[in-house]
Amino acid sequence: MIDKTKGLVLSYIKYGDSSIICKIFTDSFGLQSYIINGIRNSKFKNIALYQPLNILNMVVYHKNSSGIQRIKEAKLDVIYSSVHNDMKKVSVCFFISEFLSKILNNENNQDDKFDFIQKSLVEFDKLENKFSNFHIQFLIKLSRYYGIDIISYNQLNKSDYSEMQLNEFIQKCIEGSYKGNINSNNILRNKVINLIIEYFSNHLEINIKLKSTEVLKEIFN
Repeated sequence: MIDKTKGLVLSYIKYGDSSIICKIFTDSFGLQSYIINGIRNSKFKNIALYQPLNILNMVVYHKNSSGIQRIKEAKLDVIYSSVHNDMKKVSVCFFISEFLSKILNNENNQDDKFDFIQKSLVEFDKLENKFSNFHIQFLIKLSRYYGIDIISYNQLNKSDYSEMQLNEFIQKCIEGSYKGNINSNNILRNKVINLIIEYFSNHLEINIKLKSTEVLKEIFN
């Protein structure tokens, strides 16, 4: 069956001599894997389309019984101005794409979740500075779409209520917008990211281990 869908690129791996298998979260079919044949050797196919967190308009061949799907046509739905050009933003992209890869599923019709992610990324692209807390606020806001809304710091930091600076930072991230100017440092951010990962892991009953957290620690140090 041929269908139109939007897709959020998460990652890809090389396949064979010239192809890739790309993990893409779609608004119609949830998380899917797509094979793109010959793209690594082709002058006519653009592998840059499949950079992490690119948002695509796609025409796909979809079979419910198939583990790997195929793309008939794909083009950018959103053209970023800074997301793939700023090294700090690139690092945030890799972190978000890796995290999403762990928690997204292949349920159909995930429009609300997809729309939230797209709007957040568009806003992220427009931020010129002071975006070091974006990934934290993004995950906090994302929790709502899993029915595990983070609305208070004590949902994350249950063990030590005496850490006032940490608790205040968490609460400001919960209540603030992406554009808000929230003072932070690498120590605070690292603590909160670990708490959020633990929170999602416990509530979704999955083991979330990420490689990109170490990159974030270095890039925002």
